[in-house]
Amino acid sequence: MISTKNMTNLYWFCLSVECGGFAAASVKANTSAPTVSRSVSNLEGQLNEKLLHRDSKKFQLTNAGEEIYNKFSSLFHGLDQQWLSLSNAQGVLTGDIHISCPEPFADFFLQKLALEFMTLHPKVNIHVHFASDAEAFISEQIDLAIVTMSATDSHLVQRKLFETELALAASKSYLAQRGKPERARDLLEHNVLAGNNFPYWLLKENLETIKIPIKPKYSINSLRLNIQAAIGGAGICLMPKVALEHLASQDKLEPVLPGVECPKGTAYLVWTDRKMIASRVVAFRDLIFDSMSHNAESLWQDMFS
Repeated sequence: MISTKNMTNLYWFCLSVECGGFAAASVKANTSAPTVSRSVSNLEGQLNEKLLHRDSKKFQLTNAGEEIYNKFSSLFHGLDQQWLSLSNAQGVLTGDIHISCPEPFADFFLQKLALEFMTLHPKVNIHVHFASDAEAFISEQIDLAIVTMSATDSHLVQRKLFETELALAASKSYLAQRGKPERARDLLEHNVLAGNNFPYWLLKENLETIKIPIKPKYSINSLRLNIQAAIGGAGICLMPKVALEHLASQDKLEPVLPGVECPKGTAYLVWTDRKMIASRVVAFRDLIFDSMSHNAESLWQDMFS
């Protein structure tokens, strides 16, 4: 059975490799560099293997050192995470939160909340990744995701964050050049602007449901940039009605086919149910829900004003 001393030596070794040297490891562990160095030397003596090439200019793993590090670093990392979760349970929120969302949400909503949250909980670090779906959960170890399309993976939990009415819009310059569509099916003859992950628009006209396949003239996975392209005269886009009303009042866009019922735009907050959710993540998740329950409509106005 491995002794407590040898376990400690292994920990100092893995931490030294992770930090790139004994001095940096000692700062992180709040101990002295000679203590860390002696522990690694003791480990090498116990294993009868040289684990590191080290001098004043070089700190490099040997083959044996790389093997030991690969075997044990994940173990210590897991223990650190478990310890953080125990700390969270005691009421002090610590550790990292990784969240993904479309870029406009970070600009006008999420960053403000993240800064507010870290002020309240100074031992929490928040990392924002730009994405419009939940595919990065496994590859990037995401804790939370704000997505605009419903997640389908069975291990993910999602709750609706908000829902908004959508409408079709284009610039006056585009409509003057190409003419206004009179019916939903006329959209097939127009330049439409959409994200890469929208295969069709499901519209309702005179109680008839019409599926308009999307072969966009220009596609980009950013609602904000699609709207900017529409303002620039590139085509017709589907956008939040509250944002269209604001832009129409500024004479930047005008409604297209106002009598046609468009699908609703929905955003979801997604997390995984196959790992323990730390208290810090739960607290930030709840802050997002609370904020959006009061500010969803003003978010769209601010985002596209």
